Parts: sequence; C-alpha cells; structure tokens
Amino acid sequence: MTTPDRLQPVPLPMEQLRVGLTLPFTLLDETGQVLLAKGLRIEDEAQLEGIRARRRVFVPFEESELAVKVLMQGLLRAEIHKAAIKDLDRYVSLEDEAAGREPLRGTFPEQCAEVTARLRRLLANIAQGAWGPNETRQRLAALWADIQQWERTPGAMESATLVLTYRACSSPSDYSVLHALQCAVLARRLAPRLGLDEARTRTLVLATATMNVAMLQLQDALATQAAPPSPAQRAQIDAHAQEGARLLRQAGVDDPVWLQAVTLHHSALAPGVPLAARPPGEALAHIIQVLDRYTASMSPRASRPGRGARESARLAVFFRTGGQQDEVGAALVQLLGLYPPGTFVRLQSGELALVLRPGPKAATPVAAVVVNRAGEPLGSPKLVDTSRTELAVAESVPGSVVRARINLDEMVKLLLFSRTPAAGLR
Repeated sequence: MTTPDRLQPVPLPMEQLRVGLTLPFTLLDETGQVLLAKGLRIEDEAQLEGIRARRRVFVPFEESELAVKVLMQGLLRAEIHKAAIKDLDRYVSLEDEAAGREPLRGTFPEQCAEVTARLRRLLANIAQGAWGPNETRQRLAALWADIQQWERTPGAMESATLVLTYRACSSPSDYSVLHALQCAVLARRLAPRLGLDEARTRTLVLATATMNVAMLQLQDALATQAAPPSPAQRAQIDAHAQEGARLLRQAGVDDPVWLQAVTLHHSALAPGVPLAARPPGEALAHIIQVLDRYTASMSPRASRPGRGARESARLAVFFRTGGQQDEVGAALVQLLGLYPPGTFVRLQSGELALVLRPGPKAATPVAAVVVNRAGEPLGSPKLVDTSRTELAVAESVPGSVVRARINLDEMVKLLLFSRTPAAGLR
C-alpha cells in the first residue's frame, strides 16, 4: 500500500494544551487557519482559554511527533481489514499511540502538564465507562510508571511538588485534575515516612489520584462558582465517594483496599487512632483526607482566595484531633515545612518570594524573590535563604493574589541549583 500525498489535519484533544507548552506542531482551527505556529509557547491562562473557546482545534498530521509510528500502525490495520487508501483515516489514531505511554520528555513543567493531561483523559474515560478492565488497568499502571520515572530522576519529585502546588494555588483552572495529581505526588513522597511498603504505596497513590473520579466536572465548576453549592451539587458532593468506588469497580479496579479508601475518603473516621491500628482501607482513607484538606485549603475559588500555607499546615497537623497532633499532618509538615514549595511568602524585607524547597527548619524555606519591596516584579528572581534574620518569613501569601508572571522552568532550575555547593546556602 502507498500513503496519500497529504493526510487530513488530526483533531487535538483540548486537554493536551496547557500553559507553558511550547507547541511541537502548528495549531489550526476548523477552517485550516493557523491559531498558533509551531515553536511558539502558550503563555498564560487567557491565551489558553481563547484557544479552548474554539469548538475544535487541529494539528497538521505531518507535524505530529508521533506521525510516523501512528501512520504505520494505521496502515497495518487498514491492510488487515483490506481497506481502501481513501479510508485510511479510520485506522489512524493519536489516542492509540498515547496508550503506549512513552517516557516523559521536555522541561519539567511540560512533563507535569503532560501527566496532568494524561490523568484527565484517564479519569474522564473511567467516569464515562469508556474503557474495558484491561485498558483501564494499563492506563493506571502507566500513571504509576510516570510517577516512578520522576522518582528515579534526581530532584524530580521536589520539582513536581513545586510546579503542581504553584499551579493549583495560583488559579482555579483545571483544578480537579491538578488537585488529584498534586495529592498523588505528595502521597508518594509521604509514604516512606508513614512506613508504607511499595505495594501499599502504589495503592495509596492511585487511590489518591482517582478519589474524585465521580465529580470532576463539578469540582471544576465549583472552583469558578462564587455562589455556595446548590442542593443538587451538594447531593453529588455527598455521594461522590461511593459513586467513585462504583465507577472504579465497574472499570476493572478490584483491589478492596483501594476501593475502601476511595469510599471512605470523605467519611468521618475515628480521630486520634494511629494508622497502624486502623484497617488498611481506612488507614489510606485517613491519609487521603489529610492531603485533600491540606491542599484544597490553599487553592483559590471564585468565592475566596486560598488560605495561607501556614494556616493550611496548622489544619493538617491538628486534623480532626481536638488539639492533638495528627501523625499524617505532622509527617506532611516535616516533609514540606510550614511553607510548602510552590507557595508565596512575604519576607521581613518586604519582598515577595516563591518557596522552592524546605530549609533547615520548618519556618525557614529556601525561596526565590519575585517582587521587590516596592511591589515591582523582578526580571531575574533572587535566590534567598530565609534562615537569615533580615530575610525571615513575615507571612504566607495566597498565590491567587500575586500579580507576577512566574517562569516555572527558571524556578525548577533555581530549585536544583539551590541544592549545589555553588548556591552558598546552608
């Protein structure tokens, strides 16, 4: 068989587009007009929303990085079905190739955006009952493989925490999936501190990533809704844990601990009970509850800015304990400090800084100044150690009220540099 001279443009799922993405292809509208040329970057939420306002967007097939592999697979399928060349497009699918889950590439913020997009497709298809058990298990295994790839890359899990927390705390856009992935990454980092083995860690991470599968659209709507939830929305919120477990079971998840963790993750569990004394599913549900509450409290809504990081940490440490420390919340603060990476703080100097990583003490993070004391954004962020008295943290600042453009590629590089002797930090 031979290929046609030119294949039709390929429809592109909107979830593959995200802020910070440098386009590896030209983006077209329905008429074939160029929306954004190959090599240009989606700079901000306003530009992204303008693109998403289109009913459909397309990519020239010949510019797709996956074109050769996808085309060969399509030709093979067409050959098997003895199809005419004019019907080739029926056998060509970018989504089929995406199932192969190639290793993550690109800058780290781009990798985070790619995993976020993959997770959105995964959760949407589970919610819609679109995949059989084998397909669902393969995609869930691929999500775990993505997180393991980060774990094997020096500095990647810290970088993921920085990028995902910044994005979740700075804008309500894509809240449902950013929140799920942010919690899943924190669950993976927290698991060794809580004594979980690898098998139980995998269950925790995937249960955390899928905890809200039954209310994705509602979560996104509530994040941009100024009014309180309506009675119908409240009913869906109240039912989403059990409905999520049902959807997962229907999709092929048969791990009883995973399903119980999702079922119980919004239930009132007995306070003050050590994890080791709880049944396995309940123990994971408690971990998810702490992570869920901690991260959600910092994320903005249309009705309110996010809470400051220090207040969110206090809520996590004393989660439903009546004043006694919760072991999960305490471990979380030990991991991240009082000011987690990706959140903003105001220094005693009056400068505004983005936290990059924990410092020598819980209240002394390593940060990058992005706004000077006069309120002017800096062209080049300044790496600082807040253990110095004159640069100590004065207060946490909700990310949604900060009006400075943050280059996450630069922030990840500063984070990694801060770990080297050349940075001069203690």
